[in-house]
Amino acid sequence: MSRRKGFTLIELLVVIAIIAVLMAVLLPGLQGARMQAKNVTCKSNMKSYGLVMQLYTGDSDNRLPESFYGIYSPQTISKASGLAGGWNPSAPAEYDLRPDGTYIPYLRDNVKSNICPVFQDVYRQKWPGRGKLGFTYSFNWWLNADKPIIPKITMVKHAGRTFFAGEECIWQMSRDGNRINGAIFNDNSLCTFWDAGANLQWVRSFNPSDPPPYTDAFGEYHRVSIRKIFSAMTDGTECGGVSNAVCVDGSVQEVTPYDTLRYAIGIK
Repeated sequence: MSRRKGFTLIELLVVIAIIAVLMAVLLPGLQGARMQAKNVTCKSNMKSYGLVMQLYTGDSDNRLPESFYGIYSPQTISKASGLAGGWNPSAPAEYDLRPDGTYIPYLRDNVKSNICPVFQDVYRQKWPGRGKLGFTYSFNWWLNADKPIIPKITMVKHAGRTFFAGEECIWQMSRDGNRINGAIFNDNSLCTFWDAGANLQWVRSFNPSDPPPYTDAFGEYHRVSIRKIFSAMTDGTECGGVSNAVCVDGSVQEVTPYDTLRYAIGIK
């Protein structure tokens, strides 16, 4: 009767080395696939936002709402600020306050469309103690009935190059020591330039190719590794990624921080 032999130490070490090599080869590919899947989810969310905009303006004689209150109403924002002792983007969700803003009736039960999974991961890395988010997308402040700046969607001349909603940068970025954005994601209104007295003539004074710094800017969340995003956020630099934005014509486009002003101006 033959006696069965076990593995030798050398054989075990060889197997472990092979597994380690395979993991080193496969894991980056798996991570890339996960990031790509999250990008697809984000683009689908943006498509939903584009449809919501068309439905709302169709019911409102082409008029746009106040951009700050697309996801949460002023009353809910005020309540969340009171409960949290001040406003931050997590406050409504942390206190289980449901989205009740202008566009929510058109989203119906699809409120998950408010969340980009990559943006949420980056937010948690930056503010680990804040908890969950109720939204990650921001509306174009210049498409805004409140100022009025561009109060009607029919006033937009280049619908395929004017963003309706996008992903704002969550950290302050610089290139060669020059600031790109002065503010970071804090609400659901992306203000390329902020001016309380803004009007239509004020918008017309800008050149779409004017360089930064901007008040707010598009972020970089896709087509780049999560490690690079975290590193850029720590260093206050760019990471070479893109973000998604849905334009007035319903198309979803990939944009960079330097596209912010060019895609914000809707009348030229």
